[in-house]
Amino acid sequence: MVKIKKIHCNTCGLDTNHELITTHERKHFEEDYRDGEKYLAWYEEWKYGFWVCRGCDTASLEEKYHCSGMYDQNGDDIYDVSYQPTRKNLNRVPKKFQHIDSKLNSVYLEIIQAYQQGLGVATAMSIRALLEGICVNEGIDDSTAWKFEVKIEKLQTVSSIPESITDGLKNLKFIGDDAAHRLISPDKYTLSLAIDLLEALLTHLYEAKFELHKKAEIIKRTHKH
Repeated sequence: MVKIKKIHCNTCGLDTNHELITTHERKHFEEDYRDGEKYLAWYEEWKYGFWVCRGCDTASLEEKYHCSGMYDQNGDDIYDVSYQPTRKNLNRVPKKFQHIDSKLNSVYLEIIQAYQQGLGVATAMSIRALLEGICVNEGIDDSTAWKFEVKIEKLQTVSSIPESITDGLKNLKFIGDDAAHRLISPDKYTLSLAIDLLEALLTHLYEAKFELHKKAEIIKRTHKH
């Protein structure tokens, strides 16, 4: 039976029907002994698929990776999926922030890089890390507030963040928790929205405020003359 599925085609520039031509699998096992009994200590598996676009005949290699512990809440296997060549629809140009802390900017750039490479779990965990870093940068650490939701509420108070942004930031907690504790990779659309929200937050906290202060100083100096 011919297997067909939608994959983004770099040549066509959109999601098209791709036909599976051939597959290959490889596995790695590590066994150990406990109380004289042999048990499976660790395993990894890779599934490769050679897909060809039915529109332009361009071929792509799909790699699906799974290892011990990669299960969802129902106990079903979770796979980290990537394609070669890298899908162009994953490309996202990072914003150039001029007035944020260098450590925060470094984490932000790592988020963009992970997203572009299709690393959903890594992207989600980095998003959570950046939010925690922003809170610390604004003087809100674990001694001030332990729970993530409380930190976001304090961030709203300290930095005058619009309520719409705050509500969205609270929802990002579940993205980070699923990635960190259950190795669940959010879909690409959800991650893109999360990055949009982070960029809006960074702009509000640092870029916009800097521009307002700069313009206020210009007006102040002009008025004195």
